[in-house]
Parts: sequence; structure tokens; C-alpha cells
Amino acid sequence: MRLRITPSEMEELSRGAAIHEVFSLAGQGSWSATVKPGAQITSLTLERGDLQINLGDADLQQLLEPQREGVYFQVQNQPLRYYIEKDFPCAHPRAGEALEPETETFAAPLGFEERKNTK
Repeated sequence: MRLRITPSEMEELSRGAAIHEVFSLAGQGSWSATVKPGAQITSLTLERGDLQINLGDADLQQLLEPQREGVYFQVQNQPLRYYIEKDFPCAHPRAGEALEPETETFAAPLGFEERKNTK
């Protein structure tokens, strides 16, 4: 599972506030995801349909580093991997219908464009 984080969401996390998103389909139910900072170690839990990433302090500090693209985890003894990655500008201009302002992306770190072009 890959979660993208925007600069304003990063600001919330840095202040110790949780980020919470809900996905719902009219009449068909919903599920949500929460990133909660302040945990001793990063862990993943599921509570009443809410997928929670309890983000450890050390991992939050790494995520706050400007050159880090994200933090990456795996559930022990299971193939499930989960990530929190910074939302960088796309290689192509964003479609207007995406309704995502350019201000909600991070400045690409040094070497970012070169790495993306070699894949």
C-alpha cells in the first residue's frame, strides 16, 4: 500500500496531528486510512475499517528530511509492504481534472529527475 503525502499533510504530522482520509461510495460503505505520529515504532493496525499507520518518531524524522523521498515498511512474516512517500511533481503536467494544486507537491530532491528517467 502506497500513501502519498502533501506538504500541508507533512506540516500536520510535524506538529503531532494525525492525517485521516475517508473513501466512501454512496450506499456501498466506506473505509479510511489514518497516519498517526508519535508511536515508539512504526506499525500497521486495522480498527473498525480504519487502516492506521502508527508512525514512529524516528521514521517521522526521516520523512521530514528534505532529501528523503519516503519511508518504507513491511509487516513481519507477511508479504504486505506499506509506504509513505512525498508527492513530487509528475514527469508530465498534472491534468486539470485531478483538482490537485501544484502547491501541494514537494520540491524534487537532488537527482530525482535523473533517477525517474532511467527507470
